[in-house]
Amino acid sequence: MRPVHFGLAALIVAVFLIGYLESRPDLRDFDPARNQAFKDTWAQRVHLSYWEKWASFEGEACQKMVDEFNKSQSGIYVHYIQTSQVDRKAALAAVGGDPPDVVGLWDSNVIPFAEGGALVPLDDLMKESGLKADHYIPNYLKLGQHRGKTWALPTSVMTAALFWNKEHFRKRAADLRAAGLDPDRPPETIEDLDRYAVVLNEFEADGTPRIMGFLPSEPGWWNYAWGYWFGGSLADPATGALTPDDPANVRAMVWAKGYAETYGREKLLQFRSGFGTFDSPYNAFIEGKVSMEMQGVWFPMFIRRHRPSMEFGVAPFPCAKGVPGPRSILQADVVGIPRGCKHPKEAWKFIYWMQTEGLPITARLQGKNLAIAKAPDNFHAGHPNLELKVFEDLAEAPHSFILPPTVVWQEYMDRLSRAFEHVWMWPVPEAEVAGLTGDARKARVEALCREEIERTCREVREVMQEKLDRVHRLDAERAGEVRP
Repeated sequence: MRPVHFGLAALIVAVFLIGYLESRPDLRDFDPARNQAFKDTWAQRVHLSYWEKWASFEGEACQKMVDEFNKSQSGIYVHYIQTSQVDRKAALAAVGGDPPDVVGLWDSNVIPFAEGGALVPLDDLMKESGLKADHYIPNYLKLGQHRGKTWALPTSVMTAALFWNKEHFRKRAADLRAAGLDPDRPPETIEDLDRYAVVLNEFEADGTPRIMGFLPSEPGWWNYAWGYWFGGSLADPATGALTPDDPANVRAMVWAKGYAETYGREKLLQFRSGFGTFDSPYNAFIEGKVSMEMQGVWFPMFIRRHRPSMEFGVAPFPCAKGVPGPRSILQADVVGIPRGCKHPKEAWKFIYWMQTEGLPITARLQGKNLAIAKAPDNFHAGHPNLELKVFEDLAEAPHSFILPPTVVWQEYMDRLSRAFEHVWMWPVPEAEVAGLTGDARKARVEALCREEIERTCREVREVMQEKLDRVHRLDAERAGEVRP
């Protein structure tokens, strides 16, 4: 039994209690206010439950896509059920034998769900339906695959880019030109980005930031991945060995740590404590507290929702000098059929329709690019994301990447994120730099930080590689390749 099996099995009692204490409504209950248009076929339809994580306008977009499917035929009715913590609840429901018919997950859920036997492989269904791999941008399809099988298919996709505040650039145009920088364009290398940031920074009298040109820790969602923009990787693509202490990854963390040391860890923490929530006018970038930020394809919709007049630009996030680009991290929400689904045939019919006709509906309304290789002819006309082409180009850029498809990814990511936070907050021993000033002090601080970063990254590699090797040994034993 795989470790994830033990984890899922341990939750069976909780599932029982949830089901006993909180029974679900019967999907076949007819609501005249909402379902009147389907009155004549209601009783004859197969009713499917589709659990999905999206809320707000993104949830409304998915609901409209589901509505179009329900109107397109008379044999199936899909009930869109917005569900918080959908991955945990779906895993519990699968163990308890009462899963939804269709579930929307994050790509990071695919491997643990596949390993735990909680999803139905889709390859045979795809083959029977004529849904081929070339329907998709390759990296997005790979996010739903594991051990040679397809367990989930992409729905809403993520491509990340640099957002820059044109108002800030214009306000400091003279200073930028004096520094040899062009206020009418974004930085093209990370070294340029640092130079822009220095000019755009504004501070209170006590040194606390008022505006930061850039902060590697904001929004903090991809702190584990900075090394890719320095030419690194978190795993060897040929062997699968984990490489958090790759020199490029270390270089990236030294770069990020430089911001904490230059501007003060405590002062930056105080500054960040004043940031509002992401989906609000007080988002750090939207409010104007940060001039440049890496964000996803969804961000223009949130900017125009909360500050319609804001002048901003979008460009590929720059790479370190000499590192080929452009590049972006690619991620996706995915959809699959839980093991134990009561209506797998109908669930697949809905998923197939979603993949061939429904995705453009959702992507347009959510302001995102598509996972499929060829967009419909009318997809771009009137698309609300005016910056969409930047993200579409990045999705197919040769140097864009997905994260390592490893069975230990979730813990690996958590450890990498904690390593970043540790390094960011790690205090340079004052005794080691006492008496040093200027460039000598700066060089000594960087050397000490590098030593701590190398130690921290090496520790992550040793711990996580041992866990990955253990999984591989167990797999080999089960396959009969190695005797216990």
